[in-house]
Amino acid sequence: MALWIDRIIKPSETNEAPAASDQIRSDIAVVVTVLFALLLALGIRNQVYSASNTAMLDDGALRFAYPERWVARQGDESSFSAVNLGSASTYDARLEVTSRPLREGESLELARFDRGLKLASSLDSYRELEAAEMQVLNGVPALVATYAYVADPTHASGAPDLPVVVEGQDVMFVLGDRFYVVALTADATEWEAGARDFAIVTDSLRLIDAPARAPAPGFQGGSNTAEGGN
Repeated sequence: MALWIDRIIKPSETNEAPAASDQIRSDIAVVVTVLFALLLALGIRNQVYSASNTAMLDDGALRFAYPERWVARQGDESSFSAVNLGSASTYDARLEVTSRPLREGESLELARFDRGLKLASSLDSYRELEAAEMQVLNGVPALVATYAYVADPTHASGAPDLPVVVEGQDVMFVLGDRFYVVALTADATEWEAGARDFAIVTDSLRLIDAPARAPAPGFQGGSNTAEGGN
């Protein structure tokens, strides 16, 4: 027994501690391996979240991308939707793209006004929060409206749950003689979390701010006018 105890507590002659320089090299190799694994995992994750599919409306008049993880629901030639079934909320983030013919004499502004009236009459507690002039598809004028409303996504199934405040953004523009609406909606508390997914859609539309308009000839700012009056 004493012999076995002696063998256990006595350091092995063939298992000497490595030199300090060897230990440092070993530690560096471990750190590099861990960092490489983390970067590889991050790259795979980003690739998954940035992967996209392409859809089109009206025989290819409009082409756009949507997140590959979302479930697509193609309607007719003039409608398309995709839903993120992995949303944390009971209200799944979604994309809805529609088009319709312009009415005689109808402009983008009038079509947008008509869209707002329909939303206000069909959605509970609908409120428009912001509207801005922008551009899509390399120079096509667009109007972007941000809004909110209250939805009860579990009502139809009979499951008891609290209503959800939904935030939405409509990108509206005209191509040819058709009025297009690209609508993104999500639980308002999940809007920021879905920004990466929404960007896949808006980037495919090449959505950018509209150029600033030059002031009309002869226009003077308020401060200059006041000074002239003195």
